Amino acid sequence: MDQDDFDKIKKIKKESKEAYKPWNRKDDDEMLNLFFDGKPVSEIATRLNRTKGAIRARIRKMKLAHIKKK
Repeated sequence: MDQDDFDKIKKIKKESKEAYKPWNRKDDDEMLNLFFDGKPVSEIATRLNRTKGAIRARIRKMKLAHIKKK
């Protein structure tokens, strides 16, 4: 990692307070509820103080990507 990488991480952490923090059961449960309620990734990210990329990555990790939202 170089200084540019550190600067990018610092900026992301400033914009999303939960960025780079480990996920816990409460966060997963809230994300799942919002996901199954059909909320867009941007709204889920805002509610959980995470980036849209973090939400998309968690959806992939939990293998939810193939589930269609209502």
